[in-house]
Amino acid sequence: MNSVKTCFYSSKNFRLFYRQSNSVGLEISVSKKFFKLAVERNKIKRRIREVFRRGQLCTSNCIIIFSVFKPFAELSYNEAQDEILQAVRSLEEI
Repeated sequence: MNSVKTCFYSSKNFRLFYRQSNSVGLEISVSKKFFKLAVERNKIKRRIREVFRRGQLCTSNCIIIFSVFKPFAELSYNEAQDEILQAVRSLEEI
């Protein structure tokens, strides 16, 4: 398994990395440092997974690593969705 991660999108809300792989996947990292309660961390993870599911954002031969920062919690669902879609589209251009 190749463990080299490459950052392809960064903003004040989140950072996206990708790792070449034979499978397709999504890894979400929500730090306890920024979100103390498990309820908050789980809500953010559910929101991100839902955006990927609805947008059918599957990229071939790579795993997307999603690292969330504190301002992400202040985004509405639609704002988060728009930024995530824009970020994943930038991977397709690479």
